[in-house]
Amino acid sequence: METTLIDVFDKTYELCDQIQYRDHERAAYEEICAEVFPGLSFEKWYKAGYWDGNLFNPHVLKDGDRIVSAVSVNQMNIKTEKEPSRLYIQLGGVMTSKNYRHQGLSTALMDKILTDWEDKCDGIYLFGHEGVRDFYPRFGFKIVDEYQYYMSLKTDDYAEKAVRLDMGKKEDTDKLLKYYKLGNPFSLLQIDNKGLLMFYCMKYNKNDIYYVEEEDAVVIAGHEKESMVVYDIFCKPESDLENILQAVADDNTQRVYFGFPLIKTKHSKVAKYDEEDNILFILDKKGSEKLSDFLHIPGYENKIMFPLMTHA
Repeated sequence: METTLIDVFDKTYELCDQIQYRDHERAAYEEICAEVFPGLSFEKWYKAGYWDGNLFNPHVLKDGDRIVSAVSVNQMNIKTEKEPSRLYIQLGGVMTSKNYRHQGLSTALMDKILTDWEDKCDGIYLFGHEGVRDFYPRFGFKIVDEYQYYMSLKTDDYAEKAVRLDMGKKEDTDKLLKYYKLGNPFSLLQIDNKGLLMFYCMKYNKNDIYYVEEEDAVVIAGHEKESMVVYDIFCKPESDLENILQAVADDNTQRVYFGFPLIKTKHSKVAKYDEEDNILFILDKKGSEKLSDFLHIPGYENKIMFPLMTHA
């Protein structure tokens, strides 16, 4: 863990990272998370052993024993089918305690992090809400459109239905992690971050995880009325996508939305992904290939998205 002192408008704060290794600082981080993002907690995830300090590393400013501002640095190894893996940094968890806002703390953290990583990665990106549309461009970030693939699905009498996995059972969690290693053969992007996967699967998507025995696949999918969102699929390349979708769909499913950039099929369509709480900001590193160009996969005209379950 590194600790330095930093002055922001004539007041001195302690800047720390790798806070998960010290109980009192981890508890202080829980407090600011609960204040700024009610319901957000990392303690159960940490105790389960999924908090990797490289893949999720909050940088915080402390006033005494209290954490008053934070930005997380998340190392993301991203690869496409034809390109080698490259290291990008995703920033997340940008927050400042109510009584410390408008005092330059987030700006100071952003400046420090961007300087530290300028020569250590291939680019930096983050997701923000509508209220910060004018904030991140001050640091050189640009807004980039994302596109979501979808298709109609007519449910039939497909013999097999998926079995829901229980994240409270070790054997089911082990199965998820085993299949995660296979990757998603239907996705244009492969992003390796087991910690983020388990953060979602232990909390927000714990009831959305299924096993399809016939296709030997694990699927993360949510259902709402006539729509199904398939967040991820882990299986071997020879597995059949349509069979997997039929197995996971319920009786009401008429349309499937994909939470990852789908490799095109004859049935798929694409539309601009318009979510005001998930605006993509990209900061390209000077002198290297732009992230937007790296994502320009032939035949897709930049119409791709970052997998939803890799958002930090």
